[in-house]
Amino acid sequence: MSMKRPIEESLLRKTAIRIVKDKPGLYGIPELCYSADFYCVPLTEPKYCYETEDEFVLYVEHLILADACLITASFAADPSWTPTAILCEGRRLPWRQEDGTIRFTFEISGLTGKTRTLFVHTLLRQPGLTVRIEQNSEGRRAGRYRQDAYPAVQIAAASHYIFAVRRVLNALGVPEYLSREELGYILLLSFETCNEVHGDWPPHWHMILRWPDHCGSQAPHIYMDEQGRMTHNIMYIDMVPNVSYTYQPGQWCPYQDKYGRTVVACRIEADGGMSLRREGRPVYTVSPYDGEGVTILEDGRCKGRLHVDNDTVQGLMQVVWTPENMSPETETVHYDPLTGVVTE
Repeated sequence: MSMKRPIEESLLRKTAIRIVKDKPGLYGIPELCYSADFYCVPLTEPKYCYETEDEFVLYVEHLILADACLITASFAADPSWTPTAILCEGRRLPWRQEDGTIRFTFEISGLTGKTRTLFVHTLLRQPGLTVRIEQNSEGRRAGRYRQDAYPAVQIAAASHYIFAVRRVLNALGVPEYLSREELGYILLLSFETCNEVHGDWPPHWHMILRWPDHCGSQAPHIYMDEQGRMTHNIMYIDMVPNVSYTYQPGQWCPYQDKYGRTVVACRIEADGGMSLRREGRPVYTVSPYDGEGVTILEDGRCKGRLHVDNDTVQGLMQVVWTPENMSPETETVHYDPLTGVVTE
């Protein structure tokens, strides 16, 4: 509907839609028609309207409204391809094809903040620690990741570091301490390659101490080279703009709670691995990713090997921990490959 655009930017939201193709290829962006009983217009800037090998990404701008607010969209069917899924804000939408036209309806009621349609995140939580794995796919790559060689090695390395550091932090008792003392939690994140609006480049992963009120959280971005070795750590402070510090290999990076007490510290090593320490506990080291996995050491002694196998087509992730001289233990996570949501 072509209603007058409100002057106040705060009254508007940009919401994305993903249309997934049944076979990869570049077919040309379909022209969608939208019908709504309120202000709603398609966005045509390249970052809001683009095609990847696997899908189309299209944004609409609309009023922020409370409830029962629906938008109906339609486009001409193309004999070259067929939708296998249409998604909006993490939901798979029903669609139908009649007389050569594909139609679907989506709800924008109560949506605020940035659109989450492009998030393909798998989240795992325990008290005091949350893991988020961005489920990347070469067929959906966007932004700077369209231009360079696809960072498959760094994607795999980030997952290995995240699950290895989770194991180390538990050995150090950090999550249990944070939860018991109500000091927040550790947030371990990878990076995403499939969002034109959120560049998230160059490849890195995060080990964040998220304070309960968010503001003041320490948010290191740990960067990797083409072999997946860690190179340096840029620490940002959440909700405090223009403040950062770069930790080079060999420098300890302390994480402090809201009372100024050091909870844990990490250090990138010269070989591209990472060490972690907590007062009165052993020093743990995660070796650099070698293409097969990582080794965890306690005060220089090998504790075991960790390997992550992640099939983003099937939505199956397995984390295999093999203690030194013992049988392997496997953690299996099934997830929706289009949304990342854990299914089993």
